[in-house]
Amino acid sequence: MNILGVQIISILFAIFMIYVAFLHWKRKDINGGEMFFWFSLWLGFIIITLFPGILRDLTEILFFMRVMDFLMVLAFMILAFLGFQNYVSNKKMEKKIEELVRKKALENVRSKK
Repeated sequence: MNILGVQIISILFAIFMIYVAFLHWKRKDINGGEMFFWFSLWLGFIIITLFPGILRDLTEILFFMRVMDFLMVLAFMILAFLGFQNYVSNKKMEKKIEELVRKKALENVRSKK
């Protein structure tokens, strides 16, 4: 089995991301369940990188020519979903901050009277 340069870079990236997730877990930024999710995701990424033939049957069923085509479409779909989730989350945060600022401003006006 020949490992291509892209596979090496992908594996190194996944190992780096596991390390980053571990650091966030140690700092208590993420909990154990989230750490398990990210570790599993990046481990799966490594397995798919080393053995892309695992997805060959699925790509044939979905009429993709290559596994890489399928993975790229899947990656764009995930990025679009995450971008939308990020947008919605930011809108919620803006509303909460706006409500908090208004409440504080009204309290300051009332306390000065």
